[in-house]
Amino acid sequence: MDQKNHWSWYGTKNLQVCPFMDGTPVYLDGMLPHLYYKTREENNIATTFCGQDKTLGQFVHYFESLKTMQVCCEIAEEEKLIPVGFTWVSNPYGVDGARAAQPGMCFFGGAGKRGTAQSLAKLALAYAMVALRINVLLGEQVYSNYAARNFALRLGFKEVARIPNRHVIDGRFEDGRVVMLKDDDFLPKFFEWKEKQPKIEG
Repeated sequence: MDQKNHWSWYGTKNLQVCPFMDGTPVYLDGMLPHLYYKTREENNIATTFCGQDKTLGQFVHYFESLKTMQVCCEIAEEEKLIPVGFTWVSNPYGVDGARAAQPGMCFFGGAGKRGTAQSLAKLALAYAMVALRINVLLGEQVYSNYAARNFALRLGFKEVARIPNRHVIDGRFEDGRVVMLKDDDFLPKFFEWKEKQPKIEG
């Protein structure tokens, strides 16, 4: 089996992306509530879900049903995984070689300030493209969320559309932004980047 088809390849000496599924070290009782409350502590639930202020029950049900969550971890001493974010893809359509999906991601605990959020996002996007065979990622954001736009642009996404009145935030319509990332544009640069990262010893 090609190593790139296994989730364990999507890590470095200090970082690891783990799908939330049976057989991975993050598939634990309490993981989804932990991710929810970490996100809630930083007031980012509604921001992450384009204005939808999900309850814990809604959050857990969504990701248990979706089955494409990836838990983004920093690796501490004794190889302990510390979750600092999560990503996912939804609404896939197409066939092998021409498949698109909608990505989502959230980071917390200072991962953005340490620079690990961007590296983990790269690993997660590559996993989605290679292991899940997604060729085009079409992300949707609230138009006024410039932090999300800037983060996406740093990852290589391109802004491709503005959708009037797409979201409702605090009782008001807000436009949406669509950003796009193609595997042909992203993966060559990602593989070069990955080759330069600190290797896992042993």
